[in-house]
Amino acid sequence: MSPQLPSTPLRLLLPAAAAACLTLTACGSGSGPSVDELEESIAPSTDAAAPETDPSALAELRFDPDALACDPRITAAEPGAWETAAPRNGVSESAPLKLRDTEGSADVSVTATVTAPDDSTVRTQATVTGGDWAEVEFPGDFPDASLSSGAYTVVWTTGEGVYIACDGFVGD
Repeated sequence: MSPQLPSTPLRLLLPAAAAACLTLTACGSGSGPSVDELEESIAPSTDAAAPETDPSALAELRFDPDALACDPRITAAEPGAWETAAPRNGVSESAPLKLRDTEGSADVSVTATVTAPDDSTVRTQATVTGGDWAEVEFPGDFPDASLSSGAYTVVWTTGEGVYIACDGFVGD
């Protein structure tokens, strides 16, 4: 029978050996990207002039009342800490729709596009001022809109068409 070595020293040496190996292989070569290059490749763009979001991608968004979310998921292209608000119970007369940037310090012109259960769409404009809520009423603030039963999708974009957020509500 062979003698058994104490396991505690080996458990302590293994992480140190792994760290030394990683240091020699990763840090020793100068051919990899710099930390700044890595951050730039994975960090979201904070460019205030973000590109316009593909309208066909926005047209596919639909609010799922069971999940209280829109599908497919799209990441906001407009910098900021955006929040939306919409009724979570069935609406029979009007729905207050709200948007704000909790980090906002400037005025942002926004468009609310509402897609009805029959896939018809209506739009209205609003302005988010600093961190205050921009609020519109559906159907009152939307020309030629009416409220019927079913799920409604609300897509918020900047006045230039840059995607901000998606929300929705259910008409009774």
